[in-house]
Amino acid sequence: MKSEKNKTKCIALIGFMATGKSTIGPLLARELEYDFIDTDAMVEADLGMKVADIFTQLGEDVFRDAEHEALKKALTMEKIVLSTGGGIILFKRNRKLLAEKAFVVSLSAQPETIYGRVKDDDTRPLLKCEDPLQRIRQILAERQEYYDICDFKISTETWTAEACCQKIREAFSFK
Repeated sequence: MKSEKNKTKCIALIGFMATGKSTIGPLLARELEYDFIDTDAMVEADLGMKVADIFTQLGEDVFRDAEHEALKKALTMEKIVLSTGGGIILFKRNRKLLAEKAFVVSLSAQPETIYGRVKDDDTRPLLKCEDPLQRIRQILAERQEYYDICDFKISTETWTAEACCQKIREAFSFK
């Protein structure tokens, strides 16, 4: 998703669930004096339901369509740090929008770290299964090629949130 000089001043955070998008996003936005936008929060506001309820009551297809609309809307804004849902990159239409409109940062963590961060969180619809760690490994393997299509990649287990923000700011300033 190599950046172009004329891209809008938008940083989009992609990555699997619990890789730090919701932690790093607001911190980075504050440091840059940008607004923080979360596509999941936009979908919840638009549909009047929590993400987990949308999945169970309306289905993943309804969620993914609403997520795409939220992404399109968010990417019309400038000076934002955008936190995206972990599966947003599954769809070519979303990858295309991100590549055209944002400096895309992929956050990553090992499956065991992710599991440790979400094991007590019952709001993760994709992990409501018998072996969540194995499910994390499976989903990560399926999505990794899409997470790797980015302008900058950083591990959130190697660096603190503050250090991640510094490294993202440095990469963004040299794009």
